[in-house]
Amino acid sequence: MHTDFITPLLLYKKRISMSPWLCVVALLSLCLLTDAARFCERSGYCSVGKLKGYIGPLDTAAQLKDALNATAFKNELIIIAESRIGDASQALHRFRSAGYAHVLIIMEEPVQCQQLRSVFAPWLSEEGPISCGTYATSDPVSGVGYRARFKYFKEPLAIMACWRKFLTAGRAVALGYNVMAVDTDTLVLDDWYWRAKQPPLSEYNMMCQNEWGLNLNSGFCYVQNAASNGPSTWILYETVHRVVRWLEDDSVLRNASARYRATPILRINDQGLLQEAVQSAVVGRPIFPTLLVLYGDEKETYQKYNTTEDEMFRANINPFVAAFKENTEHPVTGELAGAVCEDFTKPECPTSKEGMVALPTADIRVPHSGGQWPLKLGGYPFSREIGNFTAAYRSAYAELGVPLPPDPDDPATEAQAGAIKPEKFAYLSHQAGRDGSYMGNWALSGWWTVGRHGWWHTHLLPKNNTSAPRKLAIGHIWAGIFHGDFQKDIILMLSGHYNWQLATRVARGRRYMTNQVLPPGEPHHTAPEVRTVVAYKPGVVHAGMSKEQYIRAVQGLAQVAVALSAVAAWPAAPCDSDWALTPEARKSLPRPIKHSIPWSSYLDVFYQVQPFGDSLEELQCEWPGFAQAACICNHHQRPGQEVGQEVGQGMLAVEFAHLRKAARADPSPSTTLLLGDPAPPLPPAGNTERQPVSYADLFRLNAESVLRRQQREMTPVFWLDRLVEVVGMQGEAAATYKRWYDKCRALRYYELPEREREKW
Repeated sequence: MHTDFITPLLLYKKRISMSPWLCVVALLSLCLLTDAARFCERSGYCSVGKLKGYIGPLDTAAQLKDALNATAFKNELIIIAESRIGDASQALHRFRSAGYAHVLIIMEEPVQCQQLRSVFAPWLSEEGPISCGTYATSDPVSGVGYRARFKYFKEPLAIMACWRKFLTAGRAVALGYNVMAVDTDTLVLDDWYWRAKQPPLSEYNMMCQNEWGLNLNSGFCYVQNAASNGPSTWILYETVHRVVRWLEDDSVLRNASARYRATPILRINDQGLLQEAVQSAVVGRPIFPTLLVLYGDEKETYQKYNTTEDEMFRANINPFVAAFKENTEHPVTGELAGAVCEDFTKPECPTSKEGMVALPTADIRVPHSGGQWPLKLGGYPFSREIGNFTAAYRSAYAELGVPLPPDPDDPATEAQAGAIKPEKFAYLSHQAGRDGSYMGNWALSGWWTVGRHGWWHTHLLPKNNTSAPRKLAIGHIWAGIFHGDFQKDIILMLSGHYNWQLATRVARGRRYMTNQVLPPGEPHHTAPEVRTVVAYKPGVVHAGMSKEQYIRAVQGLAQVAVALSAVAAWPAAPCDSDWALTPEARKSLPRPIKHSIPWSSYLDVFYQVQPFGDSLEELQCEWPGFAQAACICNHHQRPGQEVGQEVGQGMLAVEFAHLRKAARADPSPSTTLLLGDPAPPLPPAGNTERQPVSYADLFRLNAESVLRRQQREMTPVFWLDRLVEVVGMQGEAAATYKRWYDKCRALRYYELPEREREKW
C-alpha cells in the first residue's frame, strides 16, 4: 500500500520516477526516521556517525578482527543474528535510534548484507555505515554447500541464526570486547550503558535474562570485563561446542538409549545449551542436564548409569541451586535510585526495599572435570575421537591468538583452570515472588512483566527531553503474548517502536501487512495489492456496544470491504467498553476513563485488548482477535491465479491509525459511502443496530467513486457513517466473504467453543 515514498532495494541500483507529492513525503519520512531520541547521551556511548562499518565474511580470525575493529565503540559491541531482512532492519534501527550504531548484524547470505545496507542507504551519510557479516555456507575450495549452511555443524539444528550469534559473541569476548548478544525482538527504552557501567551492574561480568526459576532466556545476554581465558568466555565457547560434538558423533547417546537410537533427534536449542554451560560454570565442573531431555524416562538407560532419572536430575541440579544466591541486595543511590523499579504493576513503581535492589547471582569459574566423569552425572557424553567439524570449531577460537580456557577434559590442566579468577553472573528480570515484583526489570524487562502494563509505550517519553532517566533500559518481547501469527510486529506497532518507513523500503512500498504474504516485511511480489480502504467513522463503534455487537459490526464492515474489493480497517475497541475492562473496573470505574499507567489495573490486557496511541488522552484499544493472517492477508494468492480474492483483506486498528495520519484521511461528505438513493436518515447517537444495505445498491452507488479516487489517490479511504449489514450478496463476492468468514476466526467468534474464546 503506497502511502509513503516507494523505494526499491538498491541492490541493483534500479531507478524509479516519483511524483512531486511522493518526493515531499519521502523527505518527510527521512526526517521522521532520523529525528529520534538519543538515550546514549547520558552515558556517552553514542556511536552513531563515528564508526567505519564493515560488510563481509567473518570466517577467519583476520576477517573477524577487521569486522569488530570497524564496529566496536569504546570496546562495546552489540551482536544480532537474523535470517529475515525485515526483522533485522527494524532491530538495527531501534538500536541506532538510541545512538548505538556499534551493532554487528549477522545474516545468512552476503546478498542480505547488501540488501540491508540498501534499506538504510538514505541515512548512511548522516548516521554512518552499518556493519553486517556472514559465515560461509559452502566449501570455498569445492563450492559444495554445507548441509547445515554452517561450516561447524554436520546437520542443521533449531534456529541456525542463534548459533551464529553465540559463535560470534564468544569469539568477540575472547578478543577482549564487551558484548551484548540479543535477538531481534529487543528494544531500547533508555540508556543501557548508563546502568551497566555503575553499581550494581558494573560488578557483574555476565548478565542474562531469566525465564523461569533459575533458567535463562538466551534472547538477551551481556558480557563485560571478562577475561579471554575466563569463565564467561568458556560459557559462550561451550554453548556451541557441545552441539557441534553431538551433531558430528552421537554414538554415546545411541549406545546409551534405545529411545534415542530409535529417534536420533537432538531436542535441544541454543537456550538450553547456554543454560547448561552457565550451570557448569556455577558448579565448577562440566555437567550435562540435557541428557535428561534426550533420554526421557527410559529406565533401562539410567540403570546403565547405576542411577534413576530423579537421582540424575538431582545430582545435576542441586549443586547449581545451592550455589546460587537468589536475593543479592545492592544499595542504589543518586540518579539511579530514581530509575529503578521492581513492581511495574503499581503506579508509583516501587522497589521491594527502599534504597535497595536485588539480583539473583552466582560466582562462575572455568569448569574442570579433573578427569572424573561420575556415572550419576551421565558419564562422559561425547566420542573420544575428534572429527573434522569439532576440529574446525576449535580452530575458530585457537586462531584468534589469545589465551583460551584450558581443556576441561584434560586432567593435566585442572590446576590451571582452578587458578583462573572467578567472575560474577547475574540474572535480570527474575520473578521475586507471586506479588508481581521482579528483580532486575529496570535493566531488562519482558512483555508480560512490564510491557503490557504500558511502561514500554513511547507516549510516556517526555517530549524532546531524554535527560530524565526512565524506569527501564531494554525490553524483550516474549512470554504472555496474545494469540496470533505476527504478534511481535504488532507489539512493536502498539508500543510505538515499529518504523513504518523502513517497513516500506523492505517490502518495496507495501507497508501494511494486508498487501504482503507471510512473513510480513519481506520483499515478496506475489501478493495482490488492494489500495482502497473502508472504515467506520469515529463514534460509530462506541463504548456502549457489547462485544457481541462489536463482532456484528466488523462482520458488516467485512461485507462492505468484499463488495467493493477494499481493505476492511478493523475498528479499535473503545477502551471504555465494559468488555475491555477487568471485572473489578466494570463495577467501580467512572466513565469516561482518565487513562494512566499501569493501565493493567483496569484494562483487561491479559488477552482481551491491547492499547495504543500517541498519548494517554488519545488511547485506543486493539482487539487482538484480528492478529491472524487469515483476517488480514490474502496470503493464499499464488502467481498465475485468476483475478479475484480468495479471502478478503483487513487492516489492524493500529495500522489504520498510522494510515490516517500519513494520508490525512478524515471523514467528509465526499468520502462517505452512499447507502441509498436518497440517503437514508442517520440513526441516533449510541445506535447498536445494523442497517440493512442492498449489495446491488452499495456497488452501484459507490463503484464509480471508488474507481475515480483510485486513479488520483495512493490510498483512498471511504467511511461508513453507520453500522451496516450487506444483504443480497451474490456471485464471487458472496463466495469470497464466505471463505473469509470461515478462515478468519474473529469473524465467527461466537461460533467458536467457549474455551477457544476465553483468551480473546
